[in-house]
Amino acid sequence: MLLVRILKPALFIYECIRIIALTFILIYIFYGTSSIPWLAFTAPVALFPIMALFLWIDTVNFKAYIPLYITGKCIGLFSLALWSVISGQNITKSGIPLFYLPPEIVFFFGDLLTLAVIFIIFRNMQKSLNKQETITEERQCE
Repeated sequence: MLLVRILKPALFIYECIRIIALTFILIYIFYGTSSIPWLAFTAPVALFPIMALFLWIDTVNFKAYIPLYITGKCIGLFSLALWSVISGQNITKSGIPLFYLPPEIVFFFGDLLTLAVIFIIFRNMQKSLNKQETITEERQCE
């Protein structure tokens, strides 16, 4: 229970930092050109901090967001992995350029960690709901 209390705000903070970092990386990479069209790709990512905030506030009432959150993260992981494989510009003959790859690695492993965190939160919520149902059934039997 204590772990989940720590993980919920950590999830929210990570998602906020992630969207800010993604925005600045896009602005930095496309400096000198109009980065506004590329920032449109970050707009859907803004839903993840909002969902993380709602799950932090009240997991039970906003439990419908958990499958949406998991699905969004899986789609993001798949598309990031696919883009990394298809894009030949990230791997050179002399090694890995440090300019492009670390944000991708950070976002990829960050999303993997957020998936693990959301599964821990979901499992904890199910256990607490099962306990409440058991207590309610016991009281009704008395």
